[in-house]
Amino acid sequence: MEIKGVNALVTGASSGIGKAIAIELVENGAQVWGTSQEPGRIEWQTGVKPLKLRLDRPDYVDEAWESQSMDLIGFDIIVNNAGYGVFGRYEEVPFEVWEKQIQALLTGTMKLCRLALPGLIERRGCLVNVSSIAADFPVPFMSAYNVSKAGLSAFTESVIIETNASGMRTIDFRPGDMKTGFNRNMVRNLGKNVNEGCMGKVWKRIEDRSTRSPEAMMVAKKLIKCIQRDKSGTIRAGTFFQATLAPLLSRLVTRNLVRSGNIAYYTK
Repeated sequence: MEIKGVNALVTGASSGIGKAIAIELVENGAQVWGTSQEPGRIEWQTGVKPLKLRLDRPDYVDEAWESQSMDLIGFDIIVNNAGYGVFGRYEEVPFEVWEKQIQALLTGTMKLCRLALPGLIERRGCLVNVSSIAADFPVPFMSAYNVSKAGLSAFTESVIIETNASGMRTIDFRPGDMKTGFNRNMVRNLGKNVNEGCMGKVWKRIEDRSTRSPEAMMVAKKLIKCIQRDKSGTIRAGTFFQATLAPLLSRLVTRNLVRSGNIAYYTK
């Protein structure tokens, strides 16, 4: 796919992987629109046009799409990246917090896809849903995030199958740990037993991995190359272990061994 001159939308483009993807698209000649819940408070990268978008309720998505005439822009590429983390025990995190995260990461993203798909099919464009390695290996104490990313990957596979004959491309993009501000912005310590059992060990592991992980721009560059190849499918990005070795090994051993390895990874 020739990126120069196309119209691209990146949700959650104000920081982290979304910002890196938006920058890389601009550098490759795309006209880029980036979304944020409060775009007026963001210092946007040159070349990125801001749009306001909240995903935690379907009617918010409808309102943003219609009020900003997003359908008339004619997006050739849409990258659904917006999201955030909640770290806490499932039984202690207030259910409305848990549910709101799923609405933002999964339901809202699916609603945006529903609005955008007719145009993408017509223009033979490219849809990218940014899932996570957590779809393969769930992160302890992040159940809503795991559910959302696994669900998003399953939804993306459905879109690939349903639009296979249309000429549109769809990518299930699963990055591993990245060196971004994701952990700093995470909602955490919501329960009374935050340090009980292995919870402290898991958080320390998450923090440690984030400081020794690839930069977001590396992941963005890989995604752009994948878009240019004009192929649908699942793409993993990150360290060799997370993106290549661990997924390969998980297909060769039993699910019980995969689970035991995942637990050991976060708690040993």
